Amino acid sequence: MTSAGAVSDKVLNRVLLLLAPAITIVVATEFIVVGLLPLVSQEMHLPLAKAGQLVGWWAFSAAVAGPFVTLVVSRQSPHLTLIATLILFAIGNAIIAVTTSFDVMLLIRIIQGAMLPAFVSVGASVVTRLAPPAERGKGLARANIGFVLGVLLALPAGVALAQGGDWRLSFVVLAVASLPMAALIAIFFPAIPQGEAPSIPSQIGLLRRSTFLANLALSVLLFAAMFAAYTYLGAWMEGALGLSVWSVTLTLFLFGVAGLVGNVVAARIADGAPLRATAIAILMLVASINLAALVQGSIFLAAIPLALWGISHTASVTLSQVRVTLAGNEAPAFAMTMNISAANLGIAIGAFGGGWLIDQEGVGAIGLAPIGFAVFAIPLTVFIGRNVARRATPTPASGSAHRWSPP
Repeated sequence: MTSAGAVSDKVLNRVLLLLAPAITIVVATEFIVVGLLPLVSQEMHLPLAKAGQLVGWWAFSAAVAGPFVTLVVSRQSPHLTLIATLILFAIGNAIIAVTTSFDVMLLIRIIQGAMLPAFVSVGASVVTRLAPPAERGKGLARANIGFVLGVLLALPAGVALAQGGDWRLSFVVLAVASLPMAALIAIFFPAIPQGEAPSIPSQIGLLRRSTFLANLALSVLLFAAMFAAYTYLGAWMEGALGLSVWSVTLTLFLFGVAGLVGNVVAARIADGAPLRATAIAILMLVASINLAALVQGSIFLAAIPLALWGISHTASVTLSQVRVTLAGNEAPAFAMTMNISAANLGIAIGAFGGGWLIDQEGVGAIGLAPIGFAVFAIPLTVFIGRNVARRATPTPASGSAHRWSPP
């Protein structure tokens, strides 16, 4: 006779197996553009900064509209939300692949950006409902592998697909991949009872909690530090290491492989001390970026710092998702979408700050901006930890409520 726990584990594993590739497709749609901007700019006769709006407006839409979309879909079936979003992305990517209008492309990117937080957060809410309370962080980290793959592999995949000069092929691939994924979810995603979703006022109530807001601020600083360097990683490999385009593509893929190690490590510690682990990941990230920046012309000397960079980069993404979702565990879907909004805001700030410093000092200064963001991020982790410790009490109920805080 099969136990209820074994059945629950089986259902959770099926959910995670379906969510990982689905989230990869959706997240890759955001980041694949980064490696394609020069080709888009050239074909559509646009300044590079104008083409860059395809990245900036997506991030802005995710940051501003994403939370409102999540509040709306939180009352709907997760099954329906996941399928509808994948179909919407398939249609949008197909249109981008054939349109000659930049304004149409921009509108589609804005719509897709608004849907991204809802898609990821709905998946996260299903995981938190199915996972045992003591393993919710681990479950979220496993679900986050799709987010990680989308972030780390989109850039090299886009560069590889566009080697013939056709940037539209990337969007054809994404459009085609979305449809069978939607069909698989329609067929195999378990029929999970809707349950009673948190009320909209209770979800918004998270934004009145200083500790939750501080966690969001930490995510902004963390992603700013990450993407102040990561946005320009390909350009740095070409400029500082003298790699060819194909060598850059291969190195970026290996960077992503190292990132998977970071996700595994983060999954193991996510339920224990995500805040303390975040502080360690920030320090490791900044150190590895600047060690790599010291290397000129030798990929062999840069290999270890790059591997550590990939590990800490991915661990930071995973820990951020877990940390904020557990901090807002009364409304995990809304907490997740607010973290994605914060992450996109941090990406925009980091890309601008890192780009400005590189314009001033050259691509060798790729590690300076992350230092600046880390200077503010580390004290914030201390503030959050002290605030959580101050609110904690020795009673069993309180210990359970704050079980995720750093020891």
